[in-house]
Amino acid sequence: MAVSAGAVALVALPLHTQNAATPRIATGPDMLAAQPAQVAVVDAGTLRLKDRVVRLLGVDPPVRGATCQASDGKGFDCGAAATNVLAALVRETPVACRLNGHDELGRPFGVCEASGTELNRAVIAAGYARADRSLPALKHEEETARNQRRGLWATAHGPTW
Repeated sequence: MAVSAGAVALVALPLHTQNAATPRIATGPDMLAAQPAQVAVVDAGTLRLKDRVVRLLGVDPPVRGATCQASDGKGFDCGAAATNVLAALVRETPVACRLNGHDELGRPFGVCEASGTELNRAVIAAGYARADRSLPALKHEEETARNQRRGLWATAHGPTW
């Protein structure tokens, strides 16, 4: 469990690496915002804001129950560890999402922020999710996390999802 216990500490690094090219979230019809009491983390790539489920655009996290092997050889739930990282990023913080398209189940995709941190980028940069093809700019964050062995990339065999 050494990886999951250190998850919050590993997130601190990318919190201050906000990419200047990332647009700030503004208000409008393609926006969804919620106060802390109205935010719930479903998994490392999904939030519930008020009564709407929003998928983080470009984020491919491990599912709960996916097993990773810590450097000491013990298995742990890497999906839960990744979920805990996103939960730490949104804890007691309002969240705003700029919506962009829908998944196959009709849930909106969003680029979300909390306390000035782009959550999509932060969870990938911390090493707790892969970047999918929808936001190519996030691939750099994944490669950096992998090369620096952050988060799940620090496990014995790397993430297996």
